[in-house]
Amino acid sequence: MKIQLPENIKDITLAQYQRFEKLNEQLNEEELSIRDYNKRKIDLFTGIPYHKVDNVSEKDLKEVMAQIDTALEQDVEFKSVFTHNGKEFGMIPNLDEITAGEYFDLDKYGVDVETLHNLMAILFRPVTRSDGFGNYEIEPYVGTGKYADEMKNISMDYVSGVLVFFCHLSNELERSIQKSTVEAQAKDNKRQTILRNGNGTAQSMPLQKETF
Repeated sequence: MKIQLPENIKDITLAQYQRFEKLNEQLNEEELSIRDYNKRKIDLFTGIPYHKVDNVSEKDLKEVMAQIDTALEQDVEFKSVFTHNGKEFGMIPNLDEITAGEYFDLDKYGVDVETLHNLMAILFRPVTRSDGFGNYEIEPYVGTGKYADEMKNISMDYVSGVLVFFCHLSNELERSIQKSTVEAQAKDNKRQTILRNGNGTAQSMPLQKETF
């Protein structure tokens, strides 16, 4: 029997990883036995049909499972540009200029495994122009519908690198929002104080009696 083992995380797609996480949920909720879980896991990552896994020797099964786990746990580096099916995708070049639509959807989807394809479709879009210095432009954001399904087929090494990056990005965005909120609240408090005091400190000073 020929099998195709994932040699590393590059051989695993986002869609496979999402289905794998569903298996983990079923196992944790005791909807699957360990044996059934392992058979489905092997079916998912090697292409060996579920009903034929029992024909594989126990020794070979253990080696296959170990190789799958090795591939899943591989560390990767973040890449701001990658190529999929001959198409170059680039991450939002300047996060300081992120649009309201992009920010809203990033906050909406977060890093939920079930919607990682949406997250990737927000952060990455086809490169429309680039130069020899690493600068590039990407397509304008029009929602996740255009590329979300395509992102399901990208390699997990791209996604894993983004997840680490996105955690740092989320913290930065949260700090930025908190700072903006505090500054806005301070300005509003100052405005309310001025209004209560009669629009200026001169009105709050005691009147001086005029002497003749």
